[in-house]
Order: sequence, then C-alpha cells, then structure tokens
Amino acid sequence: MKKIFGTILAIALLTASADAATLCADKIKSDVKEIILNDFSQKTSAEVEIKITMLPFQCLTLPDGKISYVLINSNEDINLTSRQVKRVNILVDNNIQRTINIPIEVKIYDEVLVATDLISREQPIDFTKVTFKKINIADKSNFVVTRDMMKKEMIAKKDYKDGDYIDKRFIKVKPDVVKNSQVRIILNSGNGLQISIDGIAKADGTIGEYVTVENKMYNKVYSAKVIGENRVEVNI
Repeated sequence: MKKIFGTILAIALLTASADAATLCADKIKSDVKEIILNDFSQKTSAEVEIKITMLPFQCLTLPDGKISYVLINSNEDINLTSRQVKRVNILVDNNIQRTINIPIEVKIYDEVLVATDLISREQPIDFTKVTFKKINIADKSNFVVTRDMMKKEMIAKKDYKDGDYIDKRFIKVKPDVVKNSQVRIILNSGNGLQISIDGIAKADGTIGEYVTVENKMYNKVYSAKVIGENRVEVNI
C-alpha cells in the first residue's frame, strides 16, 4: 500500500510541475524594466535611466501559460523623483496571478541652464554667462530653468559659480505686468462682447496670475488675469 501511495504522490507532483512555470527575479527585472522605460518615454523627451533594486523573492511559481505584465500605477504626470515604487500585475494567459512592488532608482537627464562664469547676486542672467547642459534633474526638476524661461529677463538672487545649475528659487523674473505701469484691460461680457480700456497695475504679475488694476476714467478697480505683457483680462 505504501508503495502504491508513493507512486500516486510522485505522479501528482510530476503533473503539478508540468502545469507550473518558475519565474525568477532577474527575468522579471529585465522584462519590467522595458515596460517602465517605455512608460517614461510616453511622458517625457528627457533621457531616462532606471535601475530595479532588490525584489523580495528569488523566484515565483505561476501556472503554465503566456506571461505578461501590466504597469498599474501609471498616470499622465511623470514622477521625477530618484526613488520610486512601481506596482505591476503579473498575468498568465491574461489572468492576474500576482501584484508585486518594483522598487526603482531613477536618473532623468535633461538640458537645463548652467552657469559658465561667475554670476553675482543682483546681476542679470544672460546668454554670455550661461549654457544649456544635460544633467540629472531627478529630485530637482521643480528648481531648474528650461529654455522657455530664457524668454524673460532674469536677475540672480545669489552668486552662481561656473558649473552651477540656475535654480528657479534663487532668481527674479521680470514680470509681464509691472506695478504702477500702464496696462490694457480687456473686459469680456457674458454675451461675447469685448471692450478694451486703459488702466494702471497695482502689483507685479506674470501670465496666469491675478492682479488689481484701476481705470481712473471710470474710477473702477478690477481683479484681472494677466494674459500677456502689459495686458490683463476681466470677465464682467
């Protein structure tokens, strides 16, 4: 009887192993890395490098079949931090078998404004003392200056040495509307009628911000949205 039971058990184990697949961590890393890089490429033109760090297992046992992966925490906005965790579904024949966390280290290289000479505090930042250089902007993407910002006059709020990237927190950008300057006020009525009048700005403002403006002819004060250089818009 023991011999028969042992034979039956052996057959059962062989059958189970024939219907299962072993997926090792190195294979998962290789496959998932391509998926994550492709996701980044859909959201940024910057050069992205990633490294998948240690997974909490060596191998997974899955049912036999076609294995595929789905990145489940992708969204429209790119995350520019140097350490991230991606959640991935592992599917066999399109059926979810496991959800795993993939820890990654990220480097994101983009062209940003970098000093090529000493720029003293309160001095203008211009093309004679800066260049665009590709650097790793992970963890500092909110602070770097892109090409678009060079369209406006900038003043340094600290000293910059050769090789320093220009930090948005330490520059002053010339506003599109300057306090006490004359502006053109566009009045928009609900029925589509537009009227332009002159006014005086009561504060500095850049495009998208709201400032107080005054029209002295009609003795009116408005809260207006800055829409361009010396131009604001009011919905009435």
